[in-house]
Parts: sequence; structure tokens; C-alpha cells
Amino acid sequence: MINLILSDTKRSLNYVQEILKNNININKIILYSEKNGLVSKFIKKKKKEKLLISCKTKNINSNQILRKLELNTSKQNVISTYPGEIVKNSKLLKKGLLHCHPGDLPKFKGSTTIYYSIILKKKICVTLFLMKKKIDDGEIFYKKYFNYPKNFSQIEKNFDDEIRAKTLVEYLKYKKKIKFKKTNREFLPYYIAHPMIRHLVLKKR
Repeated sequence: MINLILSDTKRSLNYVQEILKNNININKIILYSEKNGLVSKFIKKKKKEKLLISCKTKNINSNQILRKLELNTSKQNVISTYPGEIVKNSKLLKKGLLHCHPGDLPKFKGSTTIYYSIILKKKICVTLFLMKKKIDDGEIFYKKYFNYPKNFSQIEKNFDDEIRAKTLVEYLKYKKKIKFKKTNREFLPYYIAHPMIRHLVLKKR
């Protein structure tokens, strides 16, 4: 079974809600946070405390998380970090970390790729891949494509979190790997979308 390594955020809450709703078996939820938040309260409400392992830190690279993971081994571990965090702990990167990225890899690496995807490709994709030291550059396990939200302003709210959660659950249910042609071409990462780019996307509603 798989572990979840989660920050206490709305995105992580979406992951847990979708997984429990679909009755998917998981091993442990390693939740890292300095205080009880959305995820911990939801897990307790659902009486799933036996799944929960708490780490009192907001740093994904903390050895505390690594130790908890080593005591609860799994070949694959889904990760959901706090915004802007980058996994740099080399030992942690060897633990089979799966990440849901809201962009069609390898072309759409980096930050806020949903906006760039809408402008350049007229579609939205979430890629589930194996994390490596290089950002958004690991083996691709799964991809799922989505239509635009009916109201483009939803992109600024919960849309990103929801499509990542749906992609993760679909992968966990069917465990199909994506086969794609590898390319020697290097794609540069996108950076946080300028307010004007966001405005152009949101204006399309």
C-alpha cells in the first residue's frame, strides 16, 4: 500500500477526501504541520486516527519526516507540500515520491502552468510523476486531461486542488503507467504567472 506525505493544506485535504470517498486503502498519512489544521481535523472527524502520523514541522526536508517514513515503509509515497517548497533531502528523494503536477510534462514544468497551458494549448493536464532532484523531471506514471471550469474564476479557488486529487485517485484505482516517447529536447520551467497572464486567462470566462 501507499503512504501519503502531506502538508496541512486545502490541497492535501482534497487528496484525503477523494481517497476516503473512493474507499482506497492506504498505509499511513504522514502529516507535517506545526499545529492541527484542516487535514488533521478531518481525519479525526472521520475516525481514521489510526492512519495518522504527525510531525511537528513545516519543512518537508526535515529528518523527522524521513524517520517516520523509514518506520512505515512503502514503495510509493504520494507527496503534497506547502506552496513553494522544494524537496532537497537526497534520502527522501529516494523514497519513491509521487507528485501531481498541474501541467503536461515534460513540456510544462515549473509554476502556475495551468495559465500557460490554457493560453498555449487550450487544455489542462495533470501529470503524476516520480520526483527527482531536478524539478518536474522524473518518470511519468499517469496523466489526466480536464475541460476548463465553467467559470474561469474557479481556477483562482479550488480547481487546481480538485483536479490533482481526481488524477491521484484515478491512478490509485487503476495503477496504469503512461507510456510516452522520450525526447532529448530540454524544456525550460515556467515561473509564477505574471498578473497580466492570469488576467488574460480569467477574462476568457
